[in-house]
Amino acid sequence: MSQGQQQHRFCWRVPPGCRCSSIFAAVVLIVCRPLGLAAAEAPGNVDYADVLPRIAQQSPALGRIRLLHDNDGDGRPDRATVFADGLVWPTAVCCWDGGIFVGDAPDIIFLKDNDGDGVADQRQVVFTGFGTNNVQGLLNSFAFCLDGRIHGSASSNGGSIRRVGNDGEPVGPAVKLARRDFSFDPRLLDFRPETGGGQHGRSCDDAGNVYICSNSDHAIRVMLEDRFLNRNPDLAPPPARESIAVEGPQAAVFRQSPVEPWRVLRTRLRASGIVPGIVEGGGRPAGYFTSATGITLVRADACGDLRGMLVIGDVGSNVVHRKQLSSHGAGVQAARVDEGSELVASRDIWFRPVQFANAPDGGLWIIDMQREFIEHPASLPPAIKQHLDLTSGRETGRLWRLAAAGSSRPRMVPLGSATTAELVGLLDHANGWHRDTAFRLLLSRRDKATLPLARKLLGDPAVSGRGRLLAGFVLAGLEGLAAADVLLAIEATDPLVREAGVRLVEPLAAVGPLSDAVVDRLARLAAAEPAIEVRYRLAVVAGLLPPQPRLTVLKRLLARDGADRWCRPAAFTSLPPAAAAVIVDDWLDPAGDRLTVAARASLPGLFTQIARRNEPSELKQAVDGIAQLMRAATGPHELVAAAELYAALDTACGSHATAADEGSTVAAAVGRELASGCKQIVADATADPDLRRRAVPGLLFDSANLSAITRLIDPVEPPQLVQAAIAALGKTSAPEATAGLLEKLMAGDAAPVELLVEVLLATPARARALLEAIAVGRLAATVLSRQQAMALWRYPDNKVRLLAADVLGPPPAVDRGPLVAAYQASLQAGGDAVRGRQVFHQQCAACHRLGDTGRELGPSLAAARSRGSESLLLGILDPNREVLPAFVAHTAVTTGGRVVTGLITAESENSVSLQLADGSQQVFPRDSIESLASTGRSLMPEGFERSIEPAAMADLLAFLMTAK
Repeated sequence: MSQGQQQHRFCWRVPPGCRCSSIFAAVVLIVCRPLGLAAAEAPGNVDYADVLPRIAQQSPALGRIRLLHDNDGDGRPDRATVFADGLVWPTAVCCWDGGIFVGDAPDIIFLKDNDGDGVADQRQVVFTGFGTNNVQGLLNSFAFCLDGRIHGSASSNGGSIRRVGNDGEPVGPAVKLARRDFSFDPRLLDFRPETGGGQHGRSCDDAGNVYICSNSDHAIRVMLEDRFLNRNPDLAPPPARESIAVEGPQAAVFRQSPVEPWRVLRTRLRASGIVPGIVEGGGRPAGYFTSATGITLVRADACGDLRGMLVIGDVGSNVVHRKQLSSHGAGVQAARVDEGSELVASRDIWFRPVQFANAPDGGLWIIDMQREFIEHPASLPPAIKQHLDLTSGRETGRLWRLAAAGSSRPRMVPLGSATTAELVGLLDHANGWHRDTAFRLLLSRRDKATLPLARKLLGDPAVSGRGRLLAGFVLAGLEGLAAADVLLAIEATDPLVREAGVRLVEPLAAVGPLSDAVVDRLARLAAAEPAIEVRYRLAVVAGLLPPQPRLTVLKRLLARDGADRWCRPAAFTSLPPAAAAVIVDDWLDPAGDRLTVAARASLPGLFTQIARRNEPSELKQAVDGIAQLMRAATGPHELVAAAELYAALDTACGSHATAADEGSTVAAAVGRELASGCKQIVADATADPDLRRRAVPGLLFDSANLSAITRLIDPVEPPQLVQAAIAALGKTSAPEATAGLLEKLMAGDAAPVELLVEVLLATPARARALLEAIAVGRLAATVLSRQQAMALWRYPDNKVRLLAADVLGPPPAVDRGPLVAAYQASLQAGGDAVRGRQVFHQQCAACHRLGDTGRELGPSLAAARSRGSESLLLGILDPNREVLPAFVAHTAVTTGGRVVTGLITAESENSVSLQLADGSQQVFPRDSIESLASTGRSLMPEGFERSIEPAAMADLLAFLMTAK
């Protein structure tokens, strides 16, 4: 450790009431390159994984697992031994049955010391196929969870995973993990995908709820588990995770550290002429989350007020951030705790908090990778990279203990030698590590004597909710769970235990039919349960009930919680076949109860499912219900609501007036009547603008209204009405609609040109019509944005691509090097930030957000500017030189011929979610997608040089480097 490092070692800022110290007396000798940690049950031992990123021309097998020994039991390990070496990418570790599972991409390996010499003599690859393309996207964050499975993050590399047989060869089908995480049973070694898709970090709270993070979205809650998303074939489930930070994904961070020395070195080398390059002012601290890692729910008992909060590291800013959780409907929201500061802010630029652990001593352990250089090697030009020691710090690493001031450090207890009764008692321990370790050991030992002890703990009202919860899952993990145990939990006064009781219905149902008593109790719970988090869990588990009671439970929940953004889709995933039509028929019965607000919020989704089933009798029944709503409408709002339900039927079936095509004369009449009513609402300039907007799609129910919709595309109309009209014309393939869109585009007035073009690009026929209009001079090519022109050059239809090349000329050159060199003068020019802000609004705000301006679609500009203005220039002019996996564009072609390009934000077996260039999210059922292909390129187009000259580029860079 250098003298400078020693000086910075304790230059930390922590809030009053917290204390942070190094766990180890001889830090450098014991710990190196830490990326994962698991505290084992032996006295004071720590199973600990370290990793060295692959560097060119270096041996790839430098990873090691070390055992850290605490000989005197004071909680401070004082000796280290190598348990296993020769690993490639060890980034995750979890204890099991006297050994450890290690994530060592592309493999998961089981290591065990069978002869007692402290060195692993058993090394078995159990799974293989994890991605290794990006060293910052390797699998990580193993944890043994309530379901008795080891869960982990597949990160951004994902993979195609297969089990490895005893002969060392992969067997069985592969499980694909794009934008999903995974779990496996450590005994049976079955592998399954899980909802996730974060980058580095995965943690659970006491109830089993999962939190993940990614570089530029520092707090995400997993809401719907992957295995539940595909139960309802009539449902295209929405993204199953939620960004929960109140301040937004890229919240501010308040670093105390100076600019990294390698940045200063780069500037000095350029200034001295040793290496080529523009002499800029060095990297600037981003001030936003750009490298969020290791999200962890604090469950340690010596952490004071920190307990129950989320902590997240930002390795680029040398800080640890914390957030306070609070209920937000069925989900949560996470708010900043420290105003203008952080939980930990170090002046040591080598402080790299990559992971955290709730520790045996009751503190929060901070796993500090301690590297001088943290950025991806590929982000540096070779001429600069050769002058930097990218391995600097590879032999160092630190563990820190954060605890409440005045808290004592307890002596370590050898849980590995504890009796079964002692382990069951520890399920109610105040410290999370003790509870988790006792739980894992009980499931690993499989001692049947555990069952009566755990059952007694579950039934003891004096035991904490978390202790009773774990007792229930011990019974489930040892296959000893009974219906009486579930009923006991559901009857508890503590909502945490009731929620656990509902969760336990799943393992109970896995071993046999549910008893009438359990089914009846769940039905009563749907009506009487006061806690929304319990009702939400019931909505998920209801899919395991027999059809009739399932329908009863779900109807009650939707009538009560259908307006909640998570209870509604959770209930939808549980619906049995044809249930949507049954619920709608019951709710729309004139003799039935008045619709609740929650029921009304559920109706569009129910109608969409009816349409996807495409059963004529159900469609007719649904249309009859809409007719009843329309006739009973007492005002325009009710009529528009009825029209929206009719539109849900139309849209999901794939064509307008589909219900009429089913042979129902009522459907055609209802459509025309709704269209007439909507037309009157739209024409009333005094009506609520939002109501007029909502009424526009209803005009499509009568094809005679196409010209009226086209006339709405007029600058005198409210912008939201114009946008709705354009979107409506985009939903029909009628030639008159195409002609109307082109007519408005050629008018050259204040209509939203970009949106008009976007709709015209949605089908091959319209794209050809647009290009033909440009070819004959009816339209100027300038109506196309760079992104839209690039979309035409890469269009999935070959005829459109050829026509685009003929009309627009060839696409931009692949080699952007000369262009970048020509623009480098912009870096030396003194740009004007005020003018640059205007350039940003015109050219960048559609896809990038900075401060309170723009849309969060593309990568973080805060992250880019932290690498300096030259890196920003390179990203603007050559966006495809280095594309992060999360920002690679994909093009979907639907069975109806629609072409959509965007970023994949979520995937399940049934659906794909795309974020489009306008910032909107669209969910596509798998069976509606004819093809889905990666473009291999960024959504950001090339060709900015056509609209940003060098002087304007200097202004833009000045704004980007100084904007708050």
